[in-house]
Amino acid sequence: MSDGKSVLVKYRQSKVVLIIALLLASLLATGFVWAYKKVHIMADGQKYTVNTLYKTPHRILNNAGITIGSDDEIRLSTPSVDNGTVIEVFRAVPVSVIYQGKTMNLITGKPTVREVADQLGIPQEKVKLIPGDDARPVAGMNIRAVTLSEKIEEQELPDLYQVVRQPDSTLEKGVEETMQAGENGLKKATVRVKFEDGIKVSTDVLSEIVAVSSKPQIIRVGTRDTVDTSRGAMRFRNIHYMEATAYLPTDGSAQGLTATGIAARHGIVAVDPDVIPLGTRVFIPGYGLALAADTGGAIVGDKIDLCVESSSEAWRFGRRTVKVYVLE
Repeated sequence: MSDGKSVLVKYRQSKVVLIIALLLASLLATGFVWAYKKVHIMADGQKYTVNTLYKTPHRILNNAGITIGSDDEIRLSTPSVDNGTVIEVFRAVPVSVIYQGKTMNLITGKPTVREVADQLGIPQEKVKLIPGDDARPVAGMNIRAVTLSEKIEEQELPDLYQVVRQPDSTLEKGVEETMQAGENGLKKATVRVKFEDGIKVSTDVLSEIVAVSSKPQIIRVGTRDTVDTSRGAMRFRNIHYMEATAYLPTDGSAQGLTATGIAARHGIVAVDPDVIPLGTRVFIPGYGLALAADTGGAIVGDKIDLCVESSSEAWRFGRRTVKVYVLE
């Protein structure tokens, strides 16, 4: 009976040991699976995803068949390799850096221009990098490290005069008269002058006081848009100063007809239709009211030909500048 109990006890102990062994094996297997990490690799323009047990970036890359040169750089998206970490490879490229008049050539795998400058010991303060700090170095890139400086100066600056335009109904529209000439004054200013590599690039006014006040320019601006004619005051649209000649009714055609087909007579004028459209009423001081109804081969631009009744009148008129009011 005691032998039977002994066998039973040994059987139970063996069963417990087996269960414990199975549990340990299961835990080890599960832990092994959990130890795998999914890691993304970006290198040479390609993106890879690998499952790995390794914890160091170099071993992961080497296992993935990616060789890292002595000057190449790698960056992790997380503080250490973890599930989902992105490992990025930056291949070394030749670049040139110009700083304080010296050119330095180097092979670098730094991912940004700022890190290249740091690699050379170029300070971050009062230095501007071209291209910008975050630009990615590429083969053959020329990087300029520009030294920034500034100084405060006292300067005399002009106090620019203002132009004051005063409407004046006694003057015709389009006429302007200067009543008072403008004069610049003088300001004393405190300015900040900025330099890049010793070359002045900008000036900022910090404060200023007026030492001598400026004197405004005052201009009278005509607003009157009527002209006195034999038929009373008439409203005009604009004014032309034109070179004028005179012609007889029969100068254009033997029948004395104009380009518009109406009879030529005093009060009919020839114009360039691109300047004064045919059919427009005009007023010419010394000649009177007229209708733009004729053209002429020599009447181009600011020229006008006035129809008169006699040769003697045409000779007396000659060639002169006239003021032509284009009426409403």
